[in-house]
Amino acid sequence: MLSSFLPDACCREAAAVALASAPDVPASAPDVPASAADALGGLAALAGAFDALGTQAVLGVSLPSPTIFAQYFVFAVLLGGIYGLVALGLTMIFGVMDVINFAHGALMVVAMYAVLVFSDATGLSPFFAIPFAVLLLFVVGVLIYRSTIAPIIDAPQENQLIVTFGVLLILISAVEMVFGSDPQQLGLDLGSLEISGVFVPQGQLYALVIALVALAGTWLFLQRTMLGRAIRGTADNRDGAQYVGIDVPRIDALTFGIGAALAGLAGGVIPLFQSFTPALGDQYLINAFVVVVLGGLGSFPGAFVGGLIIGFIQVFGSAYLGGSTYQIVIFLAFILVLLVKPEGLLGGSADE
Repeated sequence: MLSSFLPDACCREAAAVALASAPDVPASAPDVPASAADALGGLAALAGAFDALGTQAVLGVSLPSPTIFAQYFVFAVLLGGIYGLVALGLTMIFGVMDVINFAHGALMVVAMYAVLVFSDATGLSPFFAIPFAVLLLFVVGVLIYRSTIAPIIDAPQENQLIVTFGVLLILISAVEMVFGSDPQQLGLDLGSLEISGVFVPQGQLYALVIALVALAGTWLFLQRTMLGRAIRGTADNRDGAQYVGIDVPRIDALTFGIGAALAGLAGGVIPLFQSFTPALGDQYLINAFVVVVLGGLGSFPGAFVGGLIIGFIQVFGSAYLGGSTYQIVIFLAFILVLLVKPEGLLGGSADE
């Protein structure tokens, strides 16, 4: 399975594994990076699959076969689901509180290391550690709100940006002091599923399922519960919510806590399929901001749709454009949406 869905890694390292195992590669071919095998979780079956699909197609020398296209499609959907999950917490906090949380990536990192510590300390499966990380990040989120955001909630937005950026620096520095900056991993090999010649890495598949459950659960919570309605009412009209008796500061604290918990969920699933460092959260966060704007600020379905769009651009762009050219396409799409539909593809009303 892929150990990284970060820029260039998905398709470049898959191609490297295919080259490494292909029988017709000449002896003069360049050395394959040692990390390539690790990038696919050491799955010989997946490496063999790329070999069987054809080195030329993997390298983009010829038109891709339907199987290779389907393989890239699967990668894109899996990556898009992860981006959608990362963006859920961002859009939750912004949609209700109008706060852009730069510390979101740092909260994800805290969750990654929480899963690592819990799994090592208890010997239990990382799947049991994910709920622990979610609860921990909810508490951390409420504490961050009470200590840093609440005093400046009515201040200009740039004040909140600076404060959340400061929280990011504090959290990342604390993680580096305790764990260092070397990559960490769980050593978990979940394998992959083969469907008609297309391999589906189970780690990313579990992450996609968790993302869909989180999306549905958050939507149901906001639509079907009294607390959820109070949150939506606060998002729609903060002054009106206060007039009808809603405790807006409490709603803000809960909202920030839920947003942090969603960041914890996103960070908690990442160790299932890749190694991680304290810097990893920011790499996901950059594209997650684009996802939120594409889908619509405050829109949960929009976050998932935006995640899929970015996932497809990144995977197919990495395969056929070369280098990091796909990142240009991502930001061109970002600018285009801002110009044509500033509210995002799916709007972004409080009801969503």
